[in-house]
Amino acid sequence: MSKRILISVLVGLIGLTLLLTPLQAEKSEDVYYQDQVAVLMYHHVHDTDTSSSTITRALLQNQLQTLLSRGFHFITLDEFRQYMNGASVPSNAVLVTFDDGYQSFYTAAYPILTSLRVPAVNFVITTDLADPLASYIPSMSKEQISEMTHNTNFIDVGCHTDNMHHKLDNGEAALVGKNAGETEASYEGRVLADAQACVGKLTPLTDRPLDAMAYPYGITSPAATAQVAKAGIRYAFTISPEMATRSADHLLIPRINAGSPNITPELLVRSIQRRVVAQPGHSPLRVDAASAAAQIGGTAAVEGGALQLRLGDTAFTLEVNARTATRGDARVKLQEPVLRSHGQITIALDDLQALIGRPLVYNAATGTIAERVPLSVK
Repeated sequence: MSKRILISVLVGLIGLTLLLTPLQAEKSEDVYYQDQVAVLMYHHVHDTDTSSSTITRALLQNQLQTLLSRGFHFITLDEFRQYMNGASVPSNAVLVTFDDGYQSFYTAAYPILTSLRVPAVNFVITTDLADPLASYIPSMSKEQISEMTHNTNFIDVGCHTDNMHHKLDNGEAALVGKNAGETEASYEGRVLADAQACVGKLTPLTDRPLDAMAYPYGITSPAATAQVAKAGIRYAFTISPEMATRSADHLLIPRINAGSPNITPELLVRSIQRRVVAQPGHSPLRVDAASAAAQIGGTAAVEGGALQLRLGDTAFTLEVNARTATRGDARVKLQEPVLRSHGQITIALDDLQALIGRPLVYNAATGTIAERVPLSVK
């Protein structure tokens, strides 16, 4: 039986036991943070290999299940891009990243991620694609990467350089250091060519944008960052252990380490919580209810001072200053009151999502709202 068939069978078996993340049914409604993202960093997943950056399959699954049960919401790389450019994300948002392109991502992590519907991005060292089994820790093949990115809409890849994940003779990281006698122009040309090679090798393996990178060893320099940007990289990740916020430099995005064997699920939760960026006076995101309804295929009309929304066969009545909405003959409790502001009747985005039973994304920069794309496996 081929390795691909074995992986498919394993994904299916796990999926039968954890169908569509049933743990969500028991999760907490606590909101630890809003409008920021905990970007988690992993490397190798293996049950017998040991290192400070290797965790077992059981620990990975326990970490993710715990976060799900505590009300954390996992987002895709594309949703993270949208967030950095003005869009909303769910409360307690988390982005999962893996470095190095190890084969263990395909054999050990991918089945777990798929069964739990947890999105992830793997940053690949593309020089290893030529002979994946020759590296010290076996790497993924082109076929494995292509299978994952095309069989799901939530597994992505990015660059971890083509051939710069090593130290120079002088001990400096290849991305930021210069070889003996290397000029500034030669150095910049070397970094640019490497980033272009990485993008070029990965582009045929995915239908999604190839514009994200993780710096080797988590470090960069202004000169290196400028060159990877020239190669088309728009989002680059470090290992600074902080929360990612929209105000962060898009080429210096922080990440929180989750991939060490001593990081228990409870410790990971606490690690995220203590890094939450304080938001004094932060209020729930509100949207123009009529405009939102129109953008997601509904209609709205003001009748008797109340706003009548219709989405498909369902009608809602929103009364100004009320913390309830009428849906048919039922009264639905809202977390925030409906308000009138500058001639618009506004509702908290979380309340609108709860009313219609669909996750939404609002981009304050463009004033647009849309349904969140559901995660799917072909």
